[in-house]
Amino acid sequence: MFGLGYGSSRKRSPEQARSRSKRSKSRRKAAVSVSACTDSAEEASRYSTSYSSEEDQPKKTGCGPRLDKDEVQHFRWTAGLKMNARYTVLDLLGDGTFGRVVLAEDLNRRRNVAIKVIRNVDKYTRNAMREAEILKDIRKAESGRSSGCVRLHETFFHEADGERLFCLVCEVLGMSLYDLLKKNRYRGLWVQDIQSVADQCLKALRFLHLDLSLTHTDLKLENVLFRSTDLPQSAAFPREAFWQAAQTRPSARNCTTEYVRPVSTQIKLIDFGNATYELEHHSSIINTRQYRAPEVILSLGWNERSDLWSVGCIVVELYTGELLFRTHESLEHLSMMEQSIERFPQALLERAGQRPDGRFVQKDPKAWRLRSPEAESAMKVKQQKALHKLVQKEHMSLANFTASLLILDPERRPSSQMALEHPFLFEKFPD
Repeated sequence: MFGLGYGSSRKRSPEQARSRSKRSKSRRKAAVSVSACTDSAEEASRYSTSYSSEEDQPKKTGCGPRLDKDEVQHFRWTAGLKMNARYTVLDLLGDGTFGRVVLAEDLNRRRNVAIKVIRNVDKYTRNAMREAEILKDIRKAESGRSSGCVRLHETFFHEADGERLFCLVCEVLGMSLYDLLKKNRYRGLWVQDIQSVADQCLKALRFLHLDLSLTHTDLKLENVLFRSTDLPQSAAFPREAFWQAAQTRPSARNCTTEYVRPVSTQIKLIDFGNATYELEHHSSIINTRQYRAPEVILSLGWNERSDLWSVGCIVVELYTGELLFRTHESLEHLSMMEQSIERFPQALLERAGQRPDGRFVQKDPKAWRLRSPEAESAMKVKQQKALHKLVQKEHMSLANFTASLLILDPERRPSSQMALEHPFLFEKFPD
């Protein structure tokens, strides 16, 4: 779906078919919606979720009857339905595990809004309430400037079918980076557009990290949305030949789908349900698997620099159209990092080896190293390309920029402020 995504996840099938389920298609003519909020059975087998399983969460009582989460139905909507005495429902924008998002008219302000109606499941309601508090903190800290983060207008409870459903009212945004990539059959963005998106992501992170001491913890393509709701426009893809040559599937090599560019590259970050303040408890596992930093996998603790790693993964994906690390297994993931970037520093491996759960490393007579993956996994790791081999020669500064974000040792990884000074962000590109 397009629009404001909340806590969605992707999973990839063995055949790497990246198309979404049919029911995730937009039900509107324009690119207005509240994005990445559809989880199909196919998706459930393709991308690992960001955090621990829901079965680990204690069940608590709350507002309205509590059923097993799989038994709870979505909020039933009809065009013209009134909510909170000021919103008129216009259309459905998307369904997801968490609930349902509708487009509505704000009768008081004469504007359209996106209303996220949370399913009556205690876990989802608690997460949504926490996200609302974080979005209020973000808005308070903005002080007249743009944070680069989605704006929450208000929250309320909606009475329906004997239940009280928690609702978040947000601004309406356009499609996500993932939606655009999918629409283009996973051909990457223009380098100009990647440059603009990367710069804005880092500025949004600078605001979160410095002004709020807040780590997003779940940056990925679905959680970066274009501000404009206008449909993207037809354009040529300048790296078509390079992209075609890199494809292994005949169907991809014969791609004739129209390529489109966004009308504007202005973006906003969304999905703050698992964002974490510096002094809060830090969960041991954060991020969707493919955007997860090495220190998280090695259980070494993490801070706001883990967001920078995720941005590095995003930049590569926006260039190639493919995930940088296509894996579901931790040791394989770490081995891919070494293959793509560099060998892990000894100090980092030693720290990991001294932890009770240091199962991914071992000490040889002279040095620490990652354990060897199994044969099938080792073959997959061997196919992982080095970063500089993923880009054309004229875009080598993009590879250098990405490498600066994907530094394995988080203590050497730049802050968002430092990353904003990289030459790539100031270079002029014709494409």
